[in-house]
Amino acid sequence: KCIDLVLVPGLAFDRTGSRLGYGMGYYDRLLSLMPEALKVAITTESLLVPELPQEAFDIKMTHIATEKGITEINSQINSQR
Repeated sequence: KCIDLVLVPGLAFDRTGSRLGYGMGYYDRLLSLMPEALKVAITTESLLVPELPQEAFDIKMTHIATEKGITEINSQINSQR
């Protein structure tokens, strides 16, 4: 069965879809197995930061969901993951 949507937690996110996780790479490994799935960051506005460092293996989010709504990340930015 295909997974269409993954709700992804994190310590912080930026508006390009980068995620600061817990440092073990579990979500990046899982998300790499489902490239077509929507990857939705579940966070609060207070955890959105201007910029996060990005490693080659990091998987970017396709959407960010906060208390203010859901934002789709630019697909051009996302294709660079």
